[in-house]
Amino acid sequence: MLSIAAPFSREAVFPQGEVTIRDIAGLYVFDNTLEAVELTGAELRAYLEESASYSSQVPATGEVTPAALAPTKPDYDYDTLSGVVYDLDVSSPEGERVTRLEVPDGTVVQDADRFVVAVNDYRRGGGFPHVSGAEVVHDEQAEIRHLLIDRAQDRQVIDPAGSAVDNWQLVRAGEPLFP
Repeated sequence: MLSIAAPFSREAVFPQGEVTIRDIAGLYVFDNTLEAVELTGAELRAYLEESASYSSQVPATGEVTPAALAPTKPDYDYDTLSGVVYDLDVSSPEGERVTRLEVPDGTVVQDADRFVVAVNDYRRGGGFPHVSGAEVVHDEQAEIRHLLIDRAQDRQVIDPAGSAVDNWQLVRAGEPLFP
């Protein structure tokens, strides 16, 4: 099971201490609902290639700053994929940037491998390859914003250490750009 997410707002943050429903709602401002589709390894790679086109291509040598990666698309089109480990080589041309794609145990994702991938209904509507035509295997019909609020209320404590996994990186010739 994998999941896809995009940053809707780089300004949205949780304050330290009490977190309100408004704070959580600020992280996910749209009325999207949760769905899941089945994709192959080849389709995942194509999906990640589309997302990797968010950043400008950088030179093969020399210093690279975050500003050099100036986005070519809006933030909501920069999807990241959780449940796999991958590298995006931003010195490579678009369509050739996914240089590593593995499951967490290090097994390389093969083109014919099959995955269930959580997406939102907006993304299912198109814009990224293969998702709109993929078989829907789950359709929650619940707004993701409300699911996030419900989860936070159930857990009572939001621990940043348990909320993110470093499973992807930007590289150049296999070397991390920002270690």
